[in-house]
Amino acid sequence: MKKDSSIRVSIIGVGYMGALHAQKLREIEDVKIEGIWDIDEKKAQFLAREISTRVFPSFDEAVGYSQAVILATPTKTHGRLGLQVIERMRHLFVEKPIASSEEEADILVNLASERDVVLMVGHIENFNPAFVAAKQYIEKPLFIEADRLTPFRGRGSDVSVVEDLMIHDIEILMSICNSDVEYIDSSAASVLSKTADIANARLRFENGCVANLTASRISVSSKRKMRIFQQNAYIGIDFENRKLEIIRPAGENPRGEIVSMENFNLEILRPKILQTDPITEELRFFFDAIRNEKRINCEPPLNALKISKKILARLL
Repeated sequence: MKKDSSIRVSIIGVGYMGALHAQKLREIEDVKIEGIWDIDEKKAQFLAREISTRVFPSFDEAVGYSQAVILATPTKTHGRLGLQVIERMRHLFVEKPIASSEEEADILVNLASERDVVLMVGHIENFNPAFVAAKQYIEKPLFIEADRLTPFRGRGSDVSVVEDLMIHDIEILMSICNSDVEYIDSSAASVLSKTADIANARLRFENGCVANLTASRISVSSKRKMRIFQQNAYIGIDFENRKLEIIRPAGENPRGEIVSMENFNLEILRPKILQTDPITEELRFFFDAIRNEKRINCEPPLNALKISKKILARLL
């Protein structure tokens, strides 16, 4: 009989994101859901019946029976629970932000390296097909503007909108700007929760790039867009509708629509975007890293947390 080589995974925390991960995991080959655990046993039992798995009686058993753990609990628990997972040498996928403090985040990253386990932070927009397609066109950004707006849903309000929503764009900036942040200015307001529900931040990087970020979870409609300006190119990324637009001077062999200006021609490219599922793709990336014993770079999510904390510190 052929030995089952599937990676055994437990899901800890079965709120919105945990349940979503559970559904997506069923689509991935060579991965077996050993079971789930949540402090709310009724919620865990409901999901367990839906995906045909078991509910572990304790956190310790959930970790003990697995090779890898999906941690989708409230942010304030990421450091404490993540530490216990890594100490037992289980691979860890933790939802963003990586932890509630810089100190906890540093401990998780360093311990994962010491224990030689894979640690990945769930910054889903890295796997958004519009951003994946855009990366080949991004060179040296000079100015970036990002808007991330959503109606109020209640979930995620245990942390500020900076750590809940804006951190997605901050993490992307850390990966595409390749420079440290030298200046931050920010403003915010609490409207429907005890933490900031709307915020704006202006970041200046040491290489000269400037980014203006706005995040709100009290908008009437949703919007997730980033506009990147660089030498001889504008790149517009629509994360929500998964669209990409590049406007640049037309070369000798243009591939897009040509718009004639007074003294020159512009080329407008709208590449076809693959309709892949970002959560499925990020989970596949995590399990591929486990199988191939590859380390995942945690510097962008770690730095994103640190920048978000600096933004919040300016608000005090």
